[in-house]
Amino acid sequence: MDYERLISAVKKIEMSEEMRVRIIRNCESKTSYETEERAMKKGRTGKWFKNPAVAAAVLSLCLCFTGAAAAGDSGFFKDITNWIGAVVGTKYEQASDEIRITVSADEKAITVHVVIVDPAAVPYREIETFGIESYKITDRSGRVIVKGERTELFDLIGGESEITIPLDNMGSGEYKIVITAFVGAAKADQPLQINGTWECDFSLS
Repeated sequence: MDYERLISAVKKIEMSEEMRVRIIRNCESKTSYETEERAMKKGRTGKWFKNPAVAAAVLSLCLCFTGAAAAGDSGFFKDITNWIGAVVGTKYEQASDEIRITVSADEKAITVHVVIVDPAAVPYREIETFGIESYKITDRSGRVIVKGERTELFDLIGGESEITIPLDNMGSGEYKIVITAFVGAAKADQPLQINGTWECDFSLS
């Protein structure tokens, strides 16, 4: 098994930095171990023999790669780092298909109705309150009318929440809300930013 090629493949897979480092270290340790084993066995017999322990490690590692690659189509956690590279938090990426939204509006506010597709899945099962972290509202031509930041947090019950965004003199017309991040919170945990893209049209009369 060419572990250098495996290390190169790991670096291309979308995963947390902690997982990437752990797998690469495993590859490197197995490379060293295999080299030593081959040297000893060749010295004793003059022939190369397969090592069952190394073969099992390779199989385990390949299964890990397969799982990580499959996870590329679903949400995943990612470390948040500061300017010196220290981990200061965690965010959740690629959640577009895990959350659905509908919108209703009047002249005073927009109500975003959120439905978590699988509320028993991580991280949603740990979240108690839910809000919008980043959004914008555009008109029919795509011109940005409102650029908003974090909203108030509302209860998340049974995988559903209703988030209210106050409106300020927008006027009648056809609009679209584009959400690029939600935020979920629980009493004992730091708020978690959940990234993706969600769009919904609405109108004001």
